[in-house]
Amino acid sequence: MLSERFRRACDRIWEASYNHPFVQELGRGTLDEEKFRFYLRQDYVYLIDFSRFFALAAAKSKSLEAMGRFAELLDQTLRLEMELHRSICSEFGISPEELARTHPAPTTLAYTSYLLRTAYEGTTEEMLAALLPCSWGYAEIGVRLKASGLPEAPHYARWIETYASKEYLDLVAWLRRLFDESTADKGERERNRLFEVFETSSRWEHLFWEMAWRMESWPL
Repeated sequence: MLSERFRRACDRIWEASYNHPFVQELGRGTLDEEKFRFYLRQDYVYLIDFSRFFALAAAKSKSLEAMGRFAELLDQTLRLEMELHRSICSEFGISPEELARTHPAPTTLAYTSYLLRTAYEGTTEEMLAALLPCSWGYAEIGVRLKASGLPEAPHYARWIETYASKEYLDLVAWLRRLFDESTADKGERERNRLFEVFETSSRWEHLFWEMAWRMESWPL
């Protein structure tokens, strides 16, 4: 399958993300809470543009099934995931008002801008190639961290269990299946373009962890 081929080709990047100190300390429960708060605020900003991405994916879908699923993902992101996000943030003392005032860090803005440009200018297959490193990458991290043992820190354990859950893994499996089915008849030139998108998003995922670890800010 093409998704698995792309994953193997980007193994160095994905392993760097999994072994990033932010991810590893989160898994051990030793991550500085201020870094996690920073991550939560930036991830909230990311989710807003992620919702726009799903809206564009629904509009560009070639089948009613895919259109309905992306519309469902948009609804779930706006109503459920973002509400869950606000709930976790409140446990860390981050109010909805503070979330609303959050400005994207340079990496957050660059990553979401890349996703939205792909959504506006690219094909459905390119959108899926851009989406998979985030969705699939989080699932892989969640499963691997859970297999190593959940941390005693309840907030971090909750984060891990969310992305290792059956519901989330089923979603990722559906996205991979949709991507593999829609690219089955693509030629090598088109596949090379899709890999370029997949690899770029994989790199942005790694940079997002680095951004959170360094609590990146604008220099001026």
